[in-house]
Amino acid sequence: MGLGRDSETRRLLVITYHYPPDGAVGGQRWAGLSKYLARLGWEVHIITASAGDPQDGTPGVHRHFRPRRGTLNEAYRSVAGRLRQTSSRDRQVPPPNPDLRPPVPVITPITAARRILRSSIDFPDVGRGWILRATAAARSLLREKKFDVVVTSGPPHSAHFAGLLATAGQDALLWIDMRDPWSAIYGRRGPDAWYVRAERLVLRHMERLIFQRADKVVANTREFASALRVADPQLDVVWFPNGVDLETVPPRDSSAVERGSIAYIGTLYAYRGLATVCEAMRRLLEDRPEAAETLRLNVAGAAESPQQLRDDIAAAGLTSLVTLHGMLPRAKALDLLNRSHLALVLAQDLPMAVPAKLFESVGLGIPTLVIAEDTSPAAREARRIGAMTVDGRDVQGLRALFEDLIAGRIPTTIAPNAAVSYEELASRMDRLLRDAVARRYGDAKRDAFDTASSNERQSVTVP
Repeated sequence: MGLGRDSETRRLLVITYHYPPDGAVGGQRWAGLSKYLARLGWEVHIITASAGDPQDGTPGVHRHFRPRRGTLNEAYRSVAGRLRQTSSRDRQVPPPNPDLRPPVPVITPITAARRILRSSIDFPDVGRGWILRATAAARSLLREKKFDVVVTSGPPHSAHFAGLLATAGQDALLWIDMRDPWSAIYGRRGPDAWYVRAERLVLRHMERLIFQRADKVVANTREFASALRVADPQLDVVWFPNGVDLETVPPRDSSAVERGSIAYIGTLYAYRGLATVCEAMRRLLEDRPEAAETLRLNVAGAAESPQQLRDDIAAAGLTSLVTLHGMLPRAKALDLLNRSHLALVLAQDLPMAVPAKLFESVGLGIPTLVIAEDTSPAAREARRIGAMTVDGRDVQGLRALFEDLIAGRIPTTIAPNAAVSYEELASRMDRLLRDAVARRYGDAKRDAFDTASSNERQSVTVP
């Protein structure tokens, strides 16, 4: 039976592919906000592709798990893989003929069509096999209950299509939470091929279609929010930063900190690596050999070019001072981070984004160094919340900072300069949501919300 709209009930529906415990850092944003919004009186429903333990539920937050179905691309790869294995076993490879000219590659219409098909069957992103299932779940909930706001969170940005389809014909507000840019960065580091440009153009039209329906677009950096406003002045855009749920991370114990130790937790890419860090450590050890007694670097996470990483470490003569831990469970990674004197955040070549790891490290109270261009969003955000920054090309600057580290001139614990906990940020999100709903339904709704919020604060003890 459908429920009427209770003026004192605030209901929020969040559609997000990632959600704990799937391990994706993007899922932490609405996991943290939802928990504290529930404590502020919101009834929150989460539609996600992440299966969770029913025993680990958050009071006031209801998970609706919808598994992602297999896609055509996955079926194609599976069949093609089996055919290749069979072919390689049965085929006799003739010896090469040195007199035979190599074939000249020709882009025929059939080749072009195959290339487009191969690219499009996984387009626009990994959430493709989940859109219709998430849409069906959302429409079912919207028929059962009256929701004030529906929020879609991406990447994968295909989640926004689920929100678009689910809210068609509904009176709920639709908010688009862009945790990262979409069409603006698609294929930015890939080949400058015609089909990539074509896909970017298609994505741009998809993005505009979604934005036309959105009542509000949320961006997690000031620069991204500004770019959206310039691209479409009609958009209602708000900047809302990332944060950390401090109840899910261990408290900082200064007595357990290994002085002089540095930790990098995250993925290493070819364009965001540790070569400059290794060179700065090498120069310090060259001038101050005794630094080898305390200086340490711990690296945990995947590496796009693991051999290049090992080569950089060996070339700098740091094999005995650098430990590569590989992939670690979240609990062990946090423990390693918490025992470190300094946390590294690599953010080179990010024109509109800020790594979520920045907020986690600063929230834990760990002195944090962001390596990024001085005027980049990551560097500006680092300075706003209390982290240090050095340009990735400034080897001497890094060397000087590492010398300060081993000399004890950098404290073992810091306090953030701005709100980074989702408990604090949820209060701001609560105000944004309530104001938007009040504008839609009138001041009576706002008064009812304020009364309910007051009652919640008086009756609920936050642990």
